[in-house]
Amino acid sequence: MNTVRELRQDAALLLRQILSNGGGSEAVWPQQGSLTADIFFREASAQGMAPLLFRRLSAQKGNGWPAELLAKLREASLRLAAAELLIEADLRSLLQSLAEIGVQPLLLKGTALAYSLYPEPWLRSRCDTDLLISASDREKTDRLLRQLGCVALHEAAAEGINAQMSWSRRCQGIACHYDMHWRISNVSGSFSRAFAAGSLFARAVAVPSLGEYARTLSAADALLFACFHRAGHFSHSGDRLIWLYDLHLLCQSLTGEEAAAFCGQAEELEISTLCADGLKAAAFWFGTAFPAELTPLFKERSGEGFAALLRHGRQAGIKSHALLELKGLPTWRERLLFVWRNLFPPAQYMLWRYGAKRKAELPLLYAKRLAESILIVLKGL
Repeated sequence: MNTVRELRQDAALLLRQILSNGGGSEAVWPQQGSLTADIFFREASAQGMAPLLFRRLSAQKGNGWPAELLAKLREASLRLAAAELLIEADLRSLLQSLAEIGVQPLLLKGTALAYSLYPEPWLRSRCDTDLLISASDREKTDRLLRQLGCVALHEAAAEGINAQMSWSRRCQGIACHYDMHWRISNVSGSFSRAFAAGSLFARAVAVPSLGEYARTLSAADALLFACFHRAGHFSHSGDRLIWLYDLHLLCQSLTGEEAAAFCGQAEELEISTLCADGLKAAAFWFGTAFPAELTPLFKERSGEGFAALLRHGRQAGIKSHALLELKGLPTWRERLLFVWRNLFPPAQYMLWRYGAKRKAELPLLYAKRLAESILIVLKGL
């Protein structure tokens, strides 16, 4: 069950001992082996778990733990907590500005959970804030962001491939990053359409700790999305512990009614296998307790196409994503258009995707993309 990306086994064992329910008081620093305080700190930080680790070890007063490790965790946590004050102020200002032009986004992923489920928002480490807007609000949202001094990090939006834009602005010495989505998932347009058809915005809930303009997904929708988001990255890089901890907290927060609604929606969206796999992984690491209403989720199923997202390997993942998208499109014309857009995206996307700067490189880049696509198909035959 240890499918976490690039995580040393000794570090994984220790993290699980510390972070599983009731396990922190029993965990002790290993006296033998090659695991050092510096290595363990880097491993925990890469998984987004450093602030949570600091909180847990502080609660047991760090008895027997290397002073170097505790100092690194403390410094990192203080830095995150200080930055969070600025990030929160900037986000509140942005949400108010969006409301003034009639845009009501939904907060997604880490920031939404940081301010609704975590004891303190800085405990949920993250690199940006994700917001979902209506596709019809894209143009006026872009205009507002530029007026507010935001800079587009890359012009990577490409129809059929990418449905988000990344922005950044300086806020008293730190960069505040925002990802504006007009489709809830880049992994699958068919999933996004089906999920959005269930009235995500109508079921949205307030985030009081972020002010009157902050809203996010309902508890059941948030867990569905977290499970799908985790699966969308799984084939490329495996799990990341902070994503599994999100699943753990979301699952623990569900009422019986919400758990039943979650199961029903997972069945309708044909992602029950993905959800069951994600929650089992969370339980392995954190001892997640499942409400009785989740029992139907764990029955054996076959024929759910989205289960292909759980295959290992980057090329397998790319192929699975493409096939799912093609199957989700209703006409051959739309399927051919999808293939064309993926083989020959806009020039700006190609320059961003391959880290190039000169348009003169584009013919070579398109040839490379075509060759990569052919190789993936041939390996799948």
